[in-house]
Amino acid sequence: SQVSSKDHDLAASIGGFTAGMSPLEMTAAYSTFGTDGVYTPSHAIVDVTDRHGRILYTWGDRGKRIWSTETVDKIRYLMKKTVAEGTAKKAFIPSGYVGGKTGTTNDYKDYWFIGLTDNLTIGVWVGKDKPESMEYFEKKGPQLLIWRDIARK
Repeated sequence: SQVSSKDHDLAASIGGFTAGMSPLEMTAAYSTFGTDGVYTPSHAIVDVTDRHGRILYTWGDRGKRIWSTETVDKIRYLMKKTVAEGTAKKAFIPSGYVGGKTGTTNDYKDYWFIGLTDNLTIGVWVGKDKPESMEYFEKKGPQLLIWRDIARK
């Protein structure tokens, strides 16, 4: 995604750039906080096996450190507080670690939540194909409830 001078505002923290970011891009970026600051590209298929379970192909991606352990610890602490007592309380599940980042565009056209557990990073975006205000259900937190339901399973 390209960043322009208009992108220096709060919406940038949830992917609100001029060219935009997909839910997959945002979730992959936040996944680094679950892997001690190491980024590895996401893949829908982990590996390919034959009928006997022998691996025929696996991705050769090597992770790249993009955050220090100190930065990861600080961000995880803040994301944990967001779920424990902040804007993402509806996403709470009893688990070892639960943390996340909420986001809503200024005109209520997009609702985001990207959250982490000990084992998962899940991103949820709620919006419409033709963007329009959804302020009428902001308080319900649909992105949080969807995330919680997925993470519980």
